Amino acid sequence: MPAVRQTKVQGNVKCQIDRLSKKLRVACSGTCNGLGCPESWRMPIRRHGDIIKRTIGGYFIVEGRADDTMNLGGIKTSSVEIERVCDRADECILETAAISVAPANGGPEQLIIFSVLKKGYNSNAETLKMKFSKAIQRNLNPLFKVSQVKIVPEFPRTASNKLLRRVLRDQMKHELSVKSRL
Repeated sequence: MPAVRQTKVQGNVKCQIDRLSKKLRVACSGTCNGLGCPESWRMPIRRHGDIIKRTIGGYFIVEGRADDTMNLGGIKTSSVEIERVCDRADECILETAAISVAPANGGPEQLIIFSVLKKGYNSNAETLKMKFSKAIQRNLNPLFKVSQVKIVPEFPRTASNKLLRRVLRDQMKHELSVKSRL
């Protein structure tokens, strides 16, 4: 079985999925520039910067920017990496969003996880905070600490269904500034 599967997506746009890394590369119309583009396509590979996940049904979900990083205690990490670990931390989790916010009085950025629960499941923020912390420390970095977990009914999204972390970050900055004034 070849490591690369070629799939036509739409019209003049095609994609290439590497079965080993599960990475998707998108090819646009034009001439092949030798960046791994199959000669039969005669199109260059477009590096769009988004992380894309393929579902079991064959659909593609855009998870977010590959360069959306946060600095946690001097260590740069991607929010998508943290979200992948947190999504598998408990069976009640439908989806998570990781952001970092600098405290109003200064200091290192705090890791905050927003979580959407599956229908019919109930959990509290403290339990999830403990599970997320253990999963992140086991799978990513033992120095990362979850400061807060917020359970929300749904995430703000763009028209193309991308997660708006900026809106979540602004919401948390506002909450933290109100708390610091009290």
